[in-house]
Amino acid sequence: MEPIQVTDEWLYRYMPVVDQALIQALEGRTDYGYRFSRKFEQKMKAMIWKESHLWTKAAYRHLKRTATLLCCVIVSAFLLSMSAEGNRIKFFETVQRFLAGNSVERTFMTDETHDSLQFREPAWLPDGYREIERHTSEIGLLLNYENGSGEMITWKQSLVADSTAVVMDTEYDSQDTREVDGKHVTVCSYSDGFRYAYCEYQEAFYLVTADCLTVDEICQMFRFPETE
Repeated sequence: MEPIQVTDEWLYRYMPVVDQALIQALEGRTDYGYRFSRKFEQKMKAMIWKESHLWTKAAYRHLKRTATLLCCVIVSAFLLSMSAEGNRIKFFETVQRFLAGNSVERTFMTDETHDSLQFREPAWLPDGYREIERHTSEIGLLLNYENGSGEMITWKQSLVADSTAVVMDTEYDSQDTREVDGKHVTVCSYSDGFRYAYCEYQEAFYLVTADCLTVDEICQMFRFPETE
């Protein structure tokens, strides 16, 4: 048998046949009834949520603003209550914009300036969780924790500066706001047990996500000591 000469013409002629045969072979081995594990589903959901709804840069904020902007309201100019120990009070003005895609953008306006961020880690963690990731910068802190079941907790702290923005989901099933040692913590809950929390305190704002913690447990994480 003479060897086959593989030319461009030969490839263009026969590769579609090979492609079709490979596709049919893969389809024959596909298990359409396969169910991913709960651990995998939790990790994917947490990853998608973090990519879609958490910290954003100024460029992302302007892109969101040009998308179907429903309304713009001044939500609050609030004073954070502090303990009787003489801690310094911080004043923020928060602008909230409801965006297309069931999300809301909060933009901060402040005359306060800070050269660096005082890192504050969770005051409490459930048993069995260990730190698996840590990133720090002059303006932010990111901590990821995981337990043996693959359930995750994410703690993010960001320095508030003028025009700093954060985008969050609004399709939660319930919302609960608690006062925790002078801090107002808002926890948004979903029917499958996933929750995220938002808090503004002194020079920073905080975002926490958890696969399966209660509202009370998340609030315990914000009982870190108050400082001047």
